[in-house]
Amino acid sequence: MRSMKTMLLASVLAVAASSLAMADTLVNVKSETVRYEDLRLSSPVGVAVLYGRLRVAAERACAPLDSLQLSAKARYRACYDDAMAKAVTNVDHPGLTQYYESKRGVTAPSVTVPSVTIVAKAR
Repeated sequence: MRSMKTMLLASVLAVAASSLAMADTLVNVKSETVRYEDLRLSSPVGVAVLYGRLRVAAERACAPLDSLQLSAKARYRACYDDAMAKAVTNVDHPGLTQYYESKRGVTAPSVTVPSVTIVAKAR
């Protein structure tokens, strides 16, 4: 069952990534898998650690941000925000959603799996 959920999530993300790639042929799609079966999400510390892992994965997937141009920074930020929102939604844990909303000041879009893959389109 666990591997079925993982395969389903991977399939969904692959379809989403291919759709994004088709929408813009100049877009590079990168992904990062974040494992979290070692974390106790009933603990605030576990939730914070998972959020940190997701944040780092989103930063890597959307990188590089080595430009000083405002348009490049805006694209990076949009990529990062989108990747984080999707990852929090895919994890579907109330504690993580609440933590994400408190950090970002937004509501996560409205599934539990042992890992989540960050898929981001870099421009």
